[in-house]
Amino acid sequence: MTMAARGKVLAALGAVALTAGTLAGCANAEADDEVTLTWWATQQAASVAESEQAWAESVAAFTEETGIEVEIEVIPWADLYNRILTAVSSGTGPDVLSIGSTWVASLTASGGFEPVEGEYLDAIGGEEHFIPATWDAAVVPDLGQVAVPYLSSAYSLYYNPALFEAEGIEGPPATWEEFVEVGQALTLDKDGDGQPDQWGISYPAAAVNVNAHLSFILGQQEGGSFVDSDGAATFTSPAQVAGSQRLLDLMTEDGLMSPSDAELGAMGEATDRFIDGEAAMLFSQNPVAQFEGRDFVDWEAAPMPVIEGGENVQSHIAGIDLVVSADSQHKAESFQLVAHLTSAAEQSFVAEMFDVLPVVEAAYEEEPLASSNDLTIDVRRQTIADAAVGFPAVENIGEIEAGVGNAVREAFQTFATGGEPDLAALLRTAQDQINSN
Repeated sequence: MTMAARGKVLAALGAVALTAGTLAGCANAEADDEVTLTWWATQQAASVAESEQAWAESVAAFTEETGIEVEIEVIPWADLYNRILTAVSSGTGPDVLSIGSTWVASLTASGGFEPVEGEYLDAIGGEEHFIPATWDAAVVPDLGQVAVPYLSSAYSLYYNPALFEAEGIEGPPATWEEFVEVGQALTLDKDGDGQPDQWGISYPAAAVNVNAHLSFILGQQEGGSFVDSDGAATFTSPAQVAGSQRLLDLMTEDGLMSPSDAELGAMGEATDRFIDGEAAMLFSQNPVAQFEGRDFVDWEAAPMPVIEGGENVQSHIAGIDLVVSADSQHKAESFQLVAHLTSAAEQSFVAEMFDVLPVVEAAYEEEPLASSNDLTIDVRRQTIADAAVGFPAVENIGEIEAGVGNAVREAFQTFATGGEPDLAALLRTAQDQINSN
């Protein structure tokens, strides 16, 4: 997209984001005084430097149109949460911050962010500007609205069509039961040594966050939940235990996941095994960049399988939200920046750049997404629109995610080392510890 074309986006944005008598007048007056905003952005590329360059391109049209400079600091995900907590407590943070979508409830409780209401809500185009599921996932009941959806992601099933064809399997499984059956058919001893060297799926069973994500998705399909109506941890309900157990069973009972996957602590490691032909399927939010980096082309994407008769939940709402600091001296301009970042054209540009999904439906009709040949967009787009739900909006969701994820990780590792895991007991211990805090 050219700078001139992207500049037109900002010109059009004024009609949606800023009215002449309110924010626009204030922002333009301060812009004459050479306002500079600060934005803490997430690391989306392989390095901080690459991310900084990409984000700088994203805000260049904003500066050209408004005269408002934006100083960007890219913070790695591993450091971001603690940096935000320190900034909120000290009142020394930036004007605008990017935050993980599952952090919204815990960070909202800090009181450090400006509510998205009144003229500020109007500035970003109102709630109706956003895909409903992404907006709903950013709402924290009883604590007000401080987060604005920015970019989203969803789990999908990735599979190797050549391996499917070799076993006479025509297409991807739609139900969980079909998935298990197909995965077992694709678990093969090809070299005749008595041990499988091709598995149905590769999965990072030591990755705490991924364990929590899949436990949440499968628990939702079963009708379970991580929390009850009062917000207390409740991942020992029969439905939620059943969901988490289905994940564990892929290794322990169904035999389509290698016990060695219990050592994989990152999605990239499981993706490498899929690329190397050691597994026929993969659950991932989006491994395409890794595929491209290794020149791997023998893959296709499909929706996540759903338990027969279960709730149609194929993913949680993953991604990034934007917040404006309550201590910012330039709130109007900050929401101007948020409006720019969530405009349809800018959403299309950033989504294509980082292989994520827009939170604005109209972005899919803008270039470069409109003519993208990305095979995953339609699958992930449909999932976010119709089959994804947000993580529980409770303050201790981080503890809950870690509790579930570690319990599942320990169960996998117990089995892989010759033991008999009791996942229900592990979940009970984690739940009791969280509820006693």
